[in-house]
Amino acid sequence: MRWGMARPGPGSDDGWFRVGSVEVTTTVLVVVLAIVSVIEWAFEGTLGPLQSHLMLDPDTVVSGQVWRVVTWPIAYPGGIGLLDAFTLFIFWYFGTEIEGLLGKRKMAWFLGLITVGLGLLWVGVVELSTTFGILSSVNQLELMVLLVFIAEYPQRRFFFNIPGWVIGAIIVGISVLSYVGNRDWLLLLNFALGLLLTAIVARSMGLMSEWRGVPSLRFHRSSRPKRQRRTSSGPTVVQGPWHPPEPTPVSRDQAALDALLDKISASGMDSLTDGEREQLMILRDRLRRR
Repeated sequence: MRWGMARPGPGSDDGWFRVGSVEVTTTVLVVVLAIVSVIEWAFEGTLGPLQSHLMLDPDTVVSGQVWRVVTWPIAYPGGIGLLDAFTLFIFWYFGTEIEGLLGKRKMAWFLGLITVGLGLLWVGVVELSTTFGILSSVNQLELMVLLVFIAEYPQRRFFFNIPGWVIGAIIVGISVLSYVGNRDWLLLLNFALGLLLTAIVARSMGLMSEWRGVPSLRFHRSSRPKRQRRTSSGPTVVQGPWHPPEPTPVSRDQAALDALLDKISASGMDSLTDGEREQLMILRDRLRRR
């Protein structure tokens, strides 16, 4: 995988607080909580008292322990392996990229809505069937974050120079084939609904702008103009043609493109990294289609 990709958008270095030289962003905070959970698991062992109360057990959620639909991504009741550690790294990397587009507050809402939504879906699947299962660890959340990143930048190159959309298609295809082969129809439904939920949340947060078929749940304020109070009598200033028009707001893509063009103007084309050159082409193509 090409790790030299440039981070688009406003950047996620503006964290909630700073620890030394590290900005603790929303993504970093989730990773830190997962690491703390792993360390805690090492002291109490498999299915210890704390981990048993963090994991998503549908029966206990229905019984009233609703906090589990929030805490399951940082639960490691069975411990951690190399794959889990790599998954956590992937979550940090691509989560940071997405947070660079959204900012820390929107990223918190983005992860929170997906976490609760996936948790409730899993509770529904287990309670409405004979399926038994516990949803735990950041792996499921990481998968959705990775797929959202791929949907936002489908032409980004991964390992062996493979476009992101191919990687996404392989991930989704293998998952679907696995559920079909094992005749896990309810789990397939859960996976499909999870993808739809994640896409709607991402679209509502301003991501996946090219995916016109995905609904957005944005709530707009009323456009009714506010009633102006009458002021004391006096000379009225009439706005004439000499007042300059208000500047048109710059889109996120245009701002990112302008930043790259400024860098080229200042230091030349050779100053761009491979990721920045690829991002330049993606942004140009996207803006031309508008």
